[in-house]
Amino acid sequence: MRWNIRALPHGIWIATLAAFVLLLAPIGAAAQYGNFQTTTVPTGKDVKMMRKLVREDLTGKPKGTTLAWSNPISHNSGTVTLLAQFQSQGRDCRRVRYVIKPGPNQPASAQPASYVLTSCHLPDGSWKLDNGARPDPSK
Repeated sequence: MRWNIRALPHGIWIATLAAFVLLLAPIGAAAQYGNFQTTTVPTGKDVKMMRKLVREDLTGKPKGTTLAWSNPISHNSGTVTLLAQFQSQGRDCRRVRYVIKPGPNQPASAQPASYVLTSCHLPDGSWKLDNGARPDPSK
């Protein structure tokens, strides 16, 4: 049997991916990622908006900078806050707190969600989530 991921509605695809990731994560890690039954599920456009803020708009900003976003289609909104910016293995990395507030299209049980993730800018221009990234030792 072959899965056709593109045929799944976007929200179900994200929830499926999240569940898969949690199955691979250590048991204690589940608490870091929240309860997916009541957590706000971001849409693809929500994710694109947050990525732009982290990759472009936080560039050159000081630690503690918080930027807001709001999606007029999903009605989800939230913030991204720069917690740390550092070099790790020659990459520009940013540890960011993401807060996602549910819009009216989310289930009634949906609660705001908060995640802390680290993204690193690779030499080829792409970005990669790397929560294991640590600052390079000072020389």
